[in-house]
Amino acid sequence: MNRVTRFAPAFLSGLMLALAFPKADISLLAWVAFAPLLWSIRNVTPKQAFVHGWISGMGFYLCTMYWVVQTIGLYSNIPTVVAILPLLALCAILASYTGAFAAGLRWYQLRGGSLFVLGPPLWVALEWLRSFFFIGCPWVDLGYSQYPFLNLVQFVEFTGVYGVSALVIFGNLVVFTLLTSREAARWRLLGTAVVLVLVLSGWGAWRRTQLAALPPSQHLRIALLQGNIEQDQKWDKAFEEEILSRYERLSREAAAKGAQLIVWPETAFPFYFQSDFLYRQRLLNLVRELRTPLLFGAVGWQQKRKNEVTLFNRAYLLSASGEELGSYDKIKLAPFGEYIPFHNSLLFFLDKLVVGIGDFGIGTEAKVFELPQTRFGVLICYEGIFPDFARQFVANGAQLLINITNDAWFGRSSAPYQHLVMEAMRAIENRVPLVRAANTGFSAVIANDGHIHAQTALYETTTLIADLAWPQVSSFYARYGDVFVYLCVLMTLGMLGYSHYRQSR
Repeated sequence: MNRVTRFAPAFLSGLMLALAFPKADISLLAWVAFAPLLWSIRNVTPKQAFVHGWISGMGFYLCTMYWVVQTIGLYSNIPTVVAILPLLALCAILASYTGAFAAGLRWYQLRGGSLFVLGPPLWVALEWLRSFFFIGCPWVDLGYSQYPFLNLVQFVEFTGVYGVSALVIFGNLVVFTLLTSREAARWRLLGTAVVLVLVLSGWGAWRRTQLAALPPSQHLRIALLQGNIEQDQKWDKAFEEEILSRYERLSREAAAKGAQLIVWPETAFPFYFQSDFLYRQRLLNLVRELRTPLLFGAVGWQQKRKNEVTLFNRAYLLSASGEELGSYDKIKLAPFGEYIPFHNSLLFFLDKLVVGIGDFGIGTEAKVFELPQTRFGVLICYEGIFPDFARQFVANGAQLLINITNDAWFGRSSAPYQHLVMEAMRAIENRVPLVRAANTGFSAVIANDGHIHAQTALYETTTLIADLAWPQVSSFYARYGDVFVYLCVLMTLGMLGYSHYRQSR
């Protein structure tokens, strides 16, 4: 068997899994996508299994994160051909986790262990590790593929999205056993999987009905402004007046419709609010004129030494009387947009993509803002894809999550679609509504059961106004965090450790 034929099933596995995510959204494929990979490693060594898994991961990430090339090629001075290198480096790192999964399964199997016991917790442990180790990129975790099945995924209020990932891996192992085994027990496994999915879906349907029946304790009429500013115009001084005038017009329209809070997207204010005093006063006058609180994104700064200034991706909240109620500095920075991973070594030739701005500093506090109607936390762009990070705002008292983002980076690729469903899962995990104000879309209103009630189109200039009414509900995940993940990590270490010990004896 030549090398291409040998690795083809693994690569096919990655392609099938990619089709389970937006834009294709063939979610059911996720339940069988790992079968070709599992088949390809059935007679190889753990080291060879790692290679098969890595190739599968490369296929998956190249198809789901291809937009990195477009982002770098369009919005930097790097030629598109050269921009392929960061994509390959990023995908190679992320694919290593899939390789580790395949190697771990094969190693455990060769020592007489059950794939059904190790597979789900091992995948969860690696997925969690990927969220912070090396560059920290939990983009398109496996569980997000099942977002269209809202009843099924409701149990993430206990496990986080990782619980859905574990369930899908278990389903794949069942499918693989059905295809490769002739033992009668395989039908019991299928029955177990089907019953588990039906029970979880039934419970999810009941939970959604229960939530809908609860009397609302919070009310807020909110306006989400989608300015639709092209990325190559955002930091061009020739467009500053046009950008500010557009947001002023949209804000006046929102206030005329009775908005109690107006939200501008990430870095929508094209000036330094702290030091561009003319435009700062203009914005304060606008808020006083409208008599409506304003949440907006802008670049902030802090001077540490005489010639050293640290910049921050910041969200400001202004009161209806034009007072600054507080600000929040982004903590989870986006690779390539706000810093360059491995800039001093592997990717020394890349400049950061945000034109005219140096590397951003990291915020220190998951701040909760307060208005008479409610308390809320702000997730700036990329931050909304980190389950435990979003949870910290709710644990600190937030009753609403607001995501301000600039998805203009992504163009019309699959990334805005992927970003939306990942953010939506945070609403279910924490049982709070989540709203998004996105520069070019998708702006959206998401209920505490994950249902997207309203959504704008990509690249339209518009205002989304929503009357939010929701009950105050506490979830297990919001209170205790990644307990499920920690159990999976302990199970994985325990099983691998015991197998090693037993073999050494």
